[in-house]
Amino acid sequence: MSDKLPVPLMRARVERDWIDYNGHMNDAWYAHVFSRAVDCVMAAIGLDQDGRARTSLTIYTLTMTIHYTREVHANDQLSVSGRILEHDDKRVRLWLEMMRGDGEVAALSEQILLCVDQSGEKPRGAPFSIDQIARIAAFHRADADLPTPKRAGRGISLSGRE
Repeated sequence: MSDKLPVPLMRARVERDWIDYNGHMNDAWYAHVFSRAVDCVMAAIGLDQDGRARTSLTIYTLTMTIHYTREVHANDQLSVSGRILEHDDKRVRLWLEMMRGDGEVAALSEQILLCVDQSGEKPRGAPFSIDQIARIAAFHRADADLPTPKRAGRGISLSGRE
């Protein structure tokens, strides 16, 4: 196992039906692409389909923020990379960057993911398995010396203050 998340987590080509009335990718499709990238993170930490079936664990998204930085158009090539900013035994704070084929950052997403045990009558927050925590910790350590992204942790306001 590598200590880093796969680079890129995923690639996609923008489909024509992802384009909105303004001529660029609809905001819902940015969320879709980031969601597929989270699926790749899940697989990397051992929560692919087999891992979910074996452990009854999965991930629920608690918070998702998207920063749109560049327009994306039909047929553009996209790639998404990511890193783990923080984690504990039940949660992961994930940072994702969507790049266009020309190397420009198209969007950024910060997410907090919760490990959920689905084995009982009702899903409930639960710790990741020991091997999943080990993978999460390794991915976090691999990028821990990088500065926190400038937009990470920012709330929403109209003031424009940094």
